[in-house]
Amino acid sequence: MVAALLCFMWAFTALGLSNLRYSEAGSSRNIIIVGLSLFFSLSVPAYFQQYGISPNSNLSVPNYYQPYIVASHGPFESQHKGVNYVVNTLLSTMNMVIAFIMAVILDNTVPGSKQERGVYVWPDSETVTREPALAKDYELPFRVGRFFRWVKWVGI
Repeated sequence: MVAALLCFMWAFTALGLSNLRYSEAGSSRNIIIVGLSLFFSLSVPAYFQQYGISPNSNLSVPNYYQPYIVASHGPFESQHKGVNYVVNTLLSTMNMVIAFIMAVILDNTVPGSKQERGVYVWPDSETVTREPALAKDYELPFRVGRFFRWVKWVGI
């Protein structure tokens, strides 16, 4: 079970990192953004999970319950307990959320050319509707498409 989960997570990571082929992978800007995103995605949850646990305490809680302890009294504190629980849970267990947030913030704030960022490759959405060869790849199968013909009038 754990091996299947790890294979799935590595496949998901590879899928996300495969988008780097459109940007300049040798650029120091992009290397720093990817490196900092991965670093923070590993270090922030480690900090949150170690927060408030002293080495001298007799805490006999198994490791798989530790995120729930962190979520209830983690380092993030506001006036609302629900917000505390959600933010502490996201930052203590969701490594991908942290990597995504850091990558989006850094990619949009650190200056770089369109070629360096890889933005020039992504065409606008109108090119798919103008070119039938591209639109064919994104159509629903014939029998399923018959039931959803009304969607183009709704605007979805």
